[in-house]
Amino acid sequence: MTSHRKHRSSRGGALPAVVALIVLAGVAGGGWWLYQQREHDSSGSASRTTEIAEATRTSFEVITTASGELQAMDQVEIRSPLENQATIVEIIDEGTIVKEGDTLCVLNTDDLEQMLDSEEGNLESAKAQLFAAQNAYEIQLSDNKSALRDAELKLRLAKLALDQWESGDRVMRLQGLDLNIDEANRELARLEAKAEKNVDLLKEGFISKDQYDQDELALVKARARVETVQLQKQSYINYEQKREREQKESDVKQAEAQLESVKAQNSIKLADKEASRAAAERQVNRTQARVDKLKSQIESATIRAPSGGMVVYGTTIESSRRMWSSEGPLQIGQQVYANQMLFGLPDTSRLVAEVRVHESLAGKIHPGVKARIRVDAVPDVIFGGTVTEIGVLAENGGWRDPNLREYTVKIAVEPNDQGTKLKPSMRCEADLLLDQVNDAIAVPVTALFSEGPVRFVYVPQGNRYKKVPVRTGRFSETMAEILAGIDVGEQVLLREPEAGEVLDTPWDKGQLELVGLTLDEDGNPVRAAPNGTGAATRTSFSPGG
Repeated sequence: MTSHRKHRSSRGGALPAVVALIVLAGVAGGGWWLYQQREHDSSGSASRTTEIAEATRTSFEVITTASGELQAMDQVEIRSPLENQATIVEIIDEGTIVKEGDTLCVLNTDDLEQMLDSEEGNLESAKAQLFAAQNAYEIQLSDNKSALRDAELKLRLAKLALDQWESGDRVMRLQGLDLNIDEANRELARLEAKAEKNVDLLKEGFISKDQYDQDELALVKARARVETVQLQKQSYINYEQKREREQKESDVKQAEAQLESVKAQNSIKLADKEASRAAAERQVNRTQARVDKLKSQIESATIRAPSGGMVVYGTTIESSRRMWSSEGPLQIGQQVYANQMLFGLPDTSRLVAEVRVHESLAGKIHPGVKARIRVDAVPDVIFGGTVTEIGVLAENGGWRDPNLREYTVKIAVEPNDQGTKLKPSMRCEADLLLDQVNDAIAVPVTALFSEGPVRFVYVPQGNRYKKVPVRTGRFSETMAEILAGIDVGEQVLLREPEAGEVLDTPWDKGQLELVGLTLDEDGNPVRAAPNGTGAATRTSFSPGG
């Protein structure tokens, strides 16, 4: 019996212990749950605090950030002056500061010198040909003068012969014929008179019969003589005079024709000699030009700095423009082609930042816009700048983004005490000041959302969020101006809410009207018609209100 009581007593002592353990476990579990809940609430509260911002009245700059690189405002580009490929035999180190006249590079000219030797030989031959052609031309001039003198002399002699015949020989011939006729007539008259006397003298016996017959014969001859000289004159006038005139005139015409022929022949022969001389002269000039050009090419193969500056290899400039290049830097032994850019001599005292901005912003940027420039090589210094130039045409993004359209903007970098550290091709980033918003209600841009034509923010309401329409003004990259919809101090959510966090309530017409919207007959938000007509239009809502 004693033992039985001991057993119950043992069981009775164990039960309270179990109960106590259960109670302690419950208390501990509850405490752990309360601790976890408290931790969760604390974490959620902290998280919510970082996801919420208040609309504040503030001032901010409307800026856009663009990246690019520095370039010299003024840069002298030096290209290969040789027309053929050449090998570099000497070259200055890149980055060297040079002054005007310093040697930058020497190109091999062996081929040019061989060509020069050949052309100089050709030049001597061409000069000899020109000398011979010049002598032939002068000889032809002399021959032409002699031939012309002979032809002119023949013409003068022919004219003189015509004049001599017309005024002398012809007249004397006619006079001689007339004299012969006169003498024949006189002799005939004398003999006729004598014949009349001879009849009486013969009868009286003063003359013999033989004498009488001789006088009669002389009379017959005298009569024949008269007829002969008259016929001679008539023949001369009708035939011989005409023949002589035509012959003399023909001689003159032939001499005139011969003179014209000589002139024509002289002109042809002289033109031929002149053409030969001109061709030889052109050949000399062409050969001389080639010789001079080769000499100039050989001289220009030693490339000198036209002005002072820092030496930048052309390969470096080209690779920066193309963003990639398979060519290495210029070096001795490298082949360069005609007109290849070899060096750039940038004026490092005047630099510009060349940056690219999206085409949507191009209309807001103009010369005179201020900028703040940060250079990767000098990260702790901010340089001032002013836009000087905007590209005329947009450039695409290349094969990486062919749909991207950007404009190149040049910003003059304002010098300061750190300016000497800047060099062309340094990477940079520029903040372009597009506008200044003063004393305006603003929220972070991450608080803005869009749904159709409505731009809105999420405003906390209890543990959930309500969509509130807003009308926006100007934007920066971080802040947005609020023109209507919320007021200073109202909280907005800075992230996209999760499922179940947004109150499922329809748009409030009064709130929509505050921001220039309304509801159509289907209950959909649309832009309110102007002048309060009440009609609605479904136009898209443009950024900035």
